Amino acid sequence: MTTAHHVPHWIELAGAYNVRDLGGLPAAGGTVRPRVLLRGDNLDSLTGEDIALLGEEVGLRAIVDLRAPFENPRAAEWLPRHGVSWLHEPLLDLTGLTDPAVINAQDGRDYAGLYARMLEPAGPGLARILEFLVSGPRIPALVHCAAGKDRTGVTVAVLLAVAGVERDAIIADYLATAERIQIIRETLARKPEYSHLRARIAASKLPDAPPVVEPRAIAGVLDLVEAAPGGPAGYLIANGATRDQIARWRELLIEPN
Repeated sequence: MTTAHHVPHWIELAGAYNVRDLGGLPAAGGTVRPRVLLRGDNLDSLTGEDIALLGEEVGLRAIVDLRAPFENPRAAEWLPRHGVSWLHEPLLDLTGLTDPAVINAQDGRDYAGLYARMLEPAGPGLARILEFLVSGPRIPALVHCAAGKDRTGVTVAVLLAVAGVERDAIIADYLATAERIQIIRETLARKPEYSHLRARIAASKLPDAPPVVEPRAIAGVLDLVEAAPGGPAGYLIANGATRDQIARWRELLIEPN
């Protein structure tokens, strides 16, 4: 599998490691506008300088938090001060699962299989995320989970695909997380909310290997939504989105040639 060359637009922060702007990705008839869609990892440890950068320089207007309830997702106190809306939309219940975004994957680190299992029940949540993004002043928006890899990867892939972003560009963006995965893993391993996952890893006797960032995992997500009747748009419409919302999202995200 070949992927497009992509230079990620990292937003360097002291308290998060996987935040980047998706501006510049090629799409049908244009490119992704900068300062529309950002993706990232855990934002709980942002410094005052980080907050000022996101709230003032980036001009952030919305955050979509994909974490499960046990991860203690919450709207940070600085959000109202900067006019940032917050949506909690847990994409996957991880209470009975060893989360590959945090420690390791199960079953031989089968990320493609995990993503397929994630996508199956996630459709209504993805449609709600789309509705949130196109309703009101919610741009720029940042979508994040714990590592910014798996749940964020699936969500961002669908949001990009429905706007006509090129498949190879979506895969290349997903792969950029590999540059930061080790420090993300080390940071999350110190957080107490993931102690039960660490215990499950120890009990499973699985090797403590770094999470894998491989193209076939996110390519499988794209295969599934492209195979849906009507493609990515049809997938979201079947799960509650409207054609007007999809058209509006494309207008917001894509800068025409």
